[in-house]
Amino acid sequence: MDMNYLYWRRGVSLARAGAAACDASRTAHLDLFEAYGHRIVARRRAINS
Repeated sequence: MDMNYLYWRRGVSLARAGAAACDASRTAHLDLFEAYGHRIVARRRAINS
């Protein structure tokens, strides 16, 4: 998967968490933010191996 896409989706998730109307939405978007972060780290490790 393209790194730019992962960074973009991570940023979108953070922005949506900040604009969330309720705690459940905020939590879901923050979970996505964290998951994209993990995918970025894993992808960097794969590229650098």
